[in-house]
Amino acid sequence: MSSTAAASMPEPKPAATVLAVIAIAIGYVLNPINSSLVITAYPHLAETFGVPYAWMSAMVMYFMAATGVALPLAGGLGDYLGRKTIFLIGISGFTLVSGWAGFVNSYDGLLVCRVLQAVFSGLIMANGVALLGQVVPREKFGFYLGILTSAVVTGTAAGFPLGGFLVQTFDWHLLFWINVPFGVLALLLALFCLPRDRPTGARFTAMSFIGVPFVPLSFGLQAVIQGDEGRFSALFYAAAFVAALGALVYGIAASSRSRAQFAEVNRFPFHMACLMALLLAGVQFGVFFMLPAWIGVTLGMEGGVLGGYMSILSLTMLVCSPLAGRWLDHRGAGLLTLLTVLGVLLCMLLLMFVLNKVTFALALIALGIAGASSQLVTQWAALGSVPESSKALANGIFNSVRSAGSLCGNALVALVLLGYQPITKEAGVQVLQWQFWVFLVPLVLVVIGLHASARRRAASGP
Repeated sequence: MSSTAAASMPEPKPAATVLAVIAIAIGYVLNPINSSLVITAYPHLAETFGVPYAWMSAMVMYFMAATGVALPLAGGLGDYLGRKTIFLIGISGFTLVSGWAGFVNSYDGLLVCRVLQAVFSGLIMANGVALLGQVVPREKFGFYLGILTSAVVTGTAAGFPLGGFLVQTFDWHLLFWINVPFGVLALLLALFCLPRDRPTGARFTAMSFIGVPFVPLSFGLQAVIQGDEGRFSALFYAAAFVAALGALVYGIAASSRSRAQFAEVNRFPFHMACLMALLLAGVQFGVFFMLPAWIGVTLGMEGGVLGGYMSILSLTMLVCSPLAGRWLDHRGAGLLTLLTVLGVLLCMLLLMFVLNKVTFALALIALGIAGASSQLVTQWAALGSVPESSKALANGIFNSVRSAGSLCGNALVALVLLGYQPITKEAGVQVLQWQFWVFLVPLVLVVIGLHASARRRAASGP
């Protein structure tokens, strides 16, 4: 969108801005609420469908792979066709699939529903933050991004204990049916409270397919986890991953529009923000996948009790997210990046060496602080480095890479847990040790490299 066109757009009134932010937030939390509802039910679902707990990783990995495909695709479509339009389609589809999921009676059927939920949630998430940037003042974007994150973690916090309660009291079907009334509410608010789509002048290019290689990657990892039960060999999926990656590179290189759009996101801060998000997601989502089974064994927590403890993490993020957003607006990302690394490290140390109910709560608080600061720091850095016309696509790519980190983190946990049947206390310690070397050490190196680069730029002057 040109500067003249932007200047001609009337500034929204404060009341209209608040309503628009609420509409975006309610739509944005549909997927996080559902995910936290399902996480605490993993052991119950594994028992219900008669599959090993490690196989439940497919519920996460296929979901993340579909999200990885949908996010940049949805971002490109949003920049091209209209962000509100794609946002509304995402809410509608997610609501319908959630209603359908409660009627399936097989593990494979539930996997299909989770994949479709991921596709539609990708439409919501890729365009939600870009819509936020359209309705709030630029100088307060970090604060409102913190508010949006707070809404996400509020829903997540409610989902953990609610999921445990629903499974213990009723059955797993309600984990999905409960999304329907929330989806209808989100659809009505978004329809009437969000402003009309603005033209951006963007074009739909091959860049929007940047998440496609994640599909064979996720299927290959799950084939390794399931061993002889995998439907195809991991080598087949490895070849498919290479072929998809090659086709993507060729598609971008062969189109001048794709190359121009790639140039808009081909910036060092954007790449580093994506890499940090990938590594952090590998730790965070790996821990989430491990805890329902591991804490049930080590501390005797199940269902609603575990959900109540897990809500500590989300409530910590609820408090920290707007504070971190305001900090970003005024002081930048330096201290928050340090808090992120220290929070993840403290969480891992508490879980590994001094695990009891008190230290488990402290570990969740540490992870909550890290989760709030990490999501804001990385997303703020990524979106701040690209032009307005490509923000939805950039946000889609960023979240797609973050989904890849989640996918890899869950795969690592599942592979380790396969060696422990049944799951023991030692299994969780082994998982955390692997996560330390695979994700946390590279994260520290990336942060050190970013700090050194920033100092060199500051020393060289403008």
